[in-house]
Amino acid sequence: MTTKNAVTKLAHEVRDEDEYQPLSTGYWAKIVPVGATLIQEASRSVQDPPIPVVHDEVQGDIENPMDPNYTRAMEAADAKRETVATDTIIFFGVKLRDPVPPKEEWLKQLQWREKKGALDLSSYDLDDELDLELMFKKYIAVGTMDLIRIGAMAGLQQGDVEAAMASFKSP
Repeated sequence: MTTKNAVTKLAHEVRDEDEYQPLSTGYWAKIVPVGATLIQEASRSVQDPPIPVVHDEVQGDIENPMDPNYTRAMEAADAKRETVATDTIIFFGVKLRDPVPPKEEWLKQLQWREKKGALDLSSYDLDDELDLELMFKKYIAVGTMDLIRIGAMAGLQQGDVEAAMASFKSP
């Protein structure tokens, strides 16, 4: 390797290292933009519930979007969309400097929160490497201030970020 190549390689390594920043939780990560299409497609994966239909003798079948069960189901679908968007932004937008620590070092904290009813981990496969990475980033490594910064990079407005933050509970 020539001296010029070695210097260039070192310069890239230093610049790459400089891109890592401490998160509010003390972990180090690169915060990278997440494509809007990826976020939109993830959000679109959550389907709206069917609108209930009531039968009227005069008008026939009429959709009833004011049905209380339907409005609750729509609220749940909207919350799920926000969670899916947030998960996508965190998973793709946070590049940890160090590998995710072994689950034995942090998972018990989350399980305790679940035991107390403050967290629902039932949708995660605790033996799946990708699920564990998302859980660690979402609940341990990324703090509120980090989420605001990540959301801004993803093009979300402050209200969108606040809604996303409300869609999950962190210990």
